[in-house]
Amino acid sequence: MRSSLRFSPRDPLLLSVAVLVACSGSDSDPEPPAPQISGIWVEFSDASTGVVVSDVYDSSREIVHFDSIAHAMVDLDGVSVAGWTATDNDLAWDQNTIAFSVLFGSEAGERRAYFTETSTGTICDLKIEGPNQLAISPTSETPPQAP
Repeated sequence: MRSSLRFSPRDPLLLSVAVLVACSGSDSDPEPPAPQISGIWVEFSDASTGVVVSDVYDSSREIVHFDSIAHAMVDLDGVSVAGWTATDNDLAWDQNTIAFSVLFGSEAGERRAYFTETSTGTICDLKIEGPNQLAISPTSETPPQAP
């Protein structure tokens, strides 16, 4: 059996969730392999302060990185999702048409980069559930700003 890619709307923002579902079956048609991670992370720059970081936070304050050679999102456990490209602070995933970006905020006394939906500027929740298995959910939270 073949693996299939399914999309479903999550809420009125129509933010898609993409999950790669592997079906049990013949070993002759295995799940696509996870990308070979290089560990060369994309760096994102805060234009207002000059801060440059590679850690990108989601709404749960979990950190992901973007591998510049493998074109993948990678969590701190090394689990990756292929198909990501970064141009400046803009992010694109070849599995959907929603634009994402890195926006900066201040939290815990430091400047941080946050994974956001470009159209709303709100931080997204990311769940990497396995190699090439990613769920992206919207929130209403914007990157926190220092008082």
